[in-house]
Amino acid sequence: MSKQQRVDLSQLSPQQLQQMGEQIEGEIEQLKQNMAQLQNGVKRYHTSGRAIEALKDETGGKEMLVPLTSSLYVPGILGDTDTILLDIGTGYFVEKSPEDGVDYCKRKVNMVRENMEKLLEFIQQKQNQAAQVNQVFNAKVMQMQEQQMAQGQMQPPLQMQQMGGVPQMQMQRPLTP
Repeated sequence: MSKQQRVDLSQLSPQQLQQMGEQIEGEIEQLKQNMAQLQNGVKRYHTSGRAIEALKDETGGKEMLVPLTSSLYVPGILGDTDTILLDIGTGYFVEKSPEDGVDYCKRKVNMVRENMEKLLEFIQQKQNQAAQVNQVFNAKVMQMQEQQMAQGQMQPPLQMQQMGGVPQMQMQRPLTP
């Protein structure tokens, strides 16, 4: 990950803070979607490993149903179970023994889980950034309200609402001259 420059949040306007908060929330949502994809990858590798383990105990010539899609199966006959073809990505297949296939799936599960841990740490960093932006935003809004009250302006207080994890300002009643 590239080195990011530091921004002094206290120097930003409430609008800039709001925009920054929305951007960070968008990034967090994207990262959570990436996490879900990694979780699906772990499930697929785990399922593949279990299927290979079950295949080791079978003998060739057995009748079975072969899935063409998730809901379409055709009859087939099990061939040689001493070797399997393993999809290693981008259209490449490798012939391996069932034991090597199980080992491959286990290594991939471990690799993806390590990446998930790193991604989770990054998500937590982004959530901390969002909390800091929110805290500074709230402080700026409070400061603006205090200044208005000190100047004797009889404007209604600003109401804070959470939208997408970022507070929004709304007037409780319209200003009258």
